[in-house]
Amino acid sequence: MPETVGKRQRRVLLVDDDRSSLLVLSGMLESLGYAVETAENGAEAFTMMREDAQRADIVVTDFMMPVMDGVGLTRSLKRIDATRNIPVVMMTGANSDDDMTAGIAAGVFYYLTKPPAPGLVTSVMNSALQEVERNERVRHELGSHQSAFRNMEVARFRLRSPDEVDAVVSLMASLHHEPDAAIQGIYELVQNAVEHGVLRFGLKEKTRLLAEGGWEEALKARAHDPRYAKGIVEATAMRRKGGTLFVVKDNGPGFTWKPFLASDPARAAARCGRGIARAANYSFDRLVYNESGNQVAGYLAGEARVVW
Repeated sequence: MPETVGKRQRRVLLVDDDRSSLLVLSGMLESLGYAVETAENGAEAFTMMREDAQRADIVVTDFMMPVMDGVGLTRSLKRIDATRNIPVVMMTGANSDDDMTAGIAAGVFYYLTKPPAPGLVTSVMNSALQEVERNERVRHELGSHQSAFRNMEVARFRLRSPDEVDAVVSLMASLHHEPDAAIQGIYELVQNAVEHGVLRFGLKEKTRLLAEGGWEEALKARAHDPRYAKGIVEATAMRRKGGTLFVVKDNGPGFTWKPFLASDPARAAARCGRGIARAANYSFDRLVYNESGNQVAGYLAGEARVVW
């Protein structure tokens, strides 16, 4: 069951023009502890979220709908600061690579195939909820120190533990004039450096552990394993004329980064392996790795970015 903030239930806006699908999925989500509100198309859902961005923690939308489809809804939500970081879960056909490609380009990160299996619904919603909770923790940290960073030009941090990531990300984001725009991309880079550069988890091992439900335990255990004690991540945020530069490097062996830089529909439903593409294609205006993959620089412009 999803955790609550104070006494507030976690809320989902479910968008689908098929009433039978709405009823089935609403029942699944309510059984997981969510409060569910519904809309029949993307235009209605967008109007609801524009009027009150707090009415949903997560948006679950069908791909094909009249008036405005799921991709149009996602693009619209990502254009507005108040709704930009709300996770969008998209429902597609079982083999709809084109749908997934369009969704990824719009900013979708989580997928459900129709008809949705209860186990998959639970897994995907848990992943989306973890993102919501992480963003809330980082924003809480952000609010406590942002004013102190107003005149800072460079901030450099050294870390090695997953427990240190949230605080470092919020501090780095404080150097950008729109911290919320920077948080998700910085998180992906720093977390990747800790998990793969310091703790040396590979994609196959992480995928297996996630499927078995042992990922969090394994992450904590390895963080305290003396064999990995020499691993270190250096994360730097620098104000530059016209924007902010974020550099993350680790002393690990690196990884083959090129396949992960582009959004791949084959990985759309995967449990991991999409964070770098998300950072490159959605969070930063430019993202550049060194050859070995153990250093990355992300640039985020200070002016409002052009929305295509």
